[in-house]
Amino acid sequence: MTFKLQNYKEPDFSLDYFKNLPQAKYVEVEKDGVAPDNYHAMSIYPEYFKVNDKWILCTESRMDTVAVLKDDKIDIVEFRRLKKGDKVFVGRTEDGSEGIYMYTEGFLSNLDENDRFAFRSGRSRETAFSKDYDELYEILKYEKENNGYITWVLGSAVATDDLTRKNFSKLIENGYCHAVLTGNGTAAIDITRGFKDYEYNRYEDFFTKIQNEYKTIREVKELGGIKSAVENNYIENGIFKTLTDFQIPYVLAGSIRDRFNFDETYKNVYEAQDEMRKHTRKSTMLICLSSVLNTIASGNMTPSYNEFDSVVRPIYIYSIDLQEFSVNKLTDRGTLEVKTMVTNVHDFIKNLERRLI
Repeated sequence: MTFKLQNYKEPDFSLDYFKNLPQAKYVEVEKDGVAPDNYHAMSIYPEYFKVNDKWILCTESRMDTVAVLKDDKIDIVEFRRLKKGDKVFVGRTEDGSEGIYMYTEGFLSNLDENDRFAFRSGRSRETAFSKDYDELYEILKYEKENNGYITWVLGSAVATDDLTRKNFSKLIENGYCHAVLTGNGTAAIDITRGFKDYEYNRYEDFFTKIQNEYKTIREVKELGGIKSAVENNYIENGIFKTLTDFQIPYVLAGSIRDRFNFDETYKNVYEAQDEMRKHTRKSTMLICLSSVLNTIASGNMTPSYNEFDSVVRPIYIYSIDLQEFSVNKLTDRGTLEVKTMVTNVHDFIKNLERRLI
């Protein structure tokens, strides 16, 4: 199987239908952070706005944002970032009748009828994923070889198994990871297991595990942070040691449930969002492992397409979890283009490492 990036076919705007449609309208913001009435809420799909008789494609479109006209270009802006005077497009239709046209067929024209049928099909634990794995291997190889940007969203389960930590570290070392988005707990578990003189006890009770993680966070803070602890050989193995060694960026998003945080953890949710968006906006691939909340957040920040070097291309989004409920949550929240696989994340990482390294 040889992977080929899907070509994007834009609408034929030379048709009379598009020529006769009205110009898109905008209303200026009157107060910072407050969108005008009837604002147009963006989606993950390609959307065009008719401005001065020209249809302009929005890039980096994502959920829970609005379109703002700036110097004959269109920026996608979160509500809280709106400033007085921003020209926000208004209109709730997407068929062009208000100068706004949503286009969902740009990549489907490349698929045969069987692929189209399977494109949004449901997934369950009874689904055979061998074809999905084969496709995933080829996409990962393509992204690595063509300067893609592979972002991983990690749940704490990834850090609970030493073989998985080792396998994922090999993926990082071999160029299959360009950013990691996760929570404080995942880092605490991984670093505890990789900390100097740590001895794993499979019979350790829950409270002892938590105390060990608190101890790790405290000692890392005393050492000046995760990077310093790695450089001084206090963290001897694991995901965060490898991320640090290979200078791969990561975002630790804090939670209302966190009892104790690393200095690197973002305690302010908006600051965490901003840092996560820096990576999702340039991602060509997003792989989410066993973390419902972080998966939904990251998936909704990531468009189904983007433009790189003047080429419009799809963004490949995967959601992996042992529970059907978890993998379906991202689809339920509007990220319809996600490919889901119901499987153990430990097995998933092992399979990737075995085939790619």
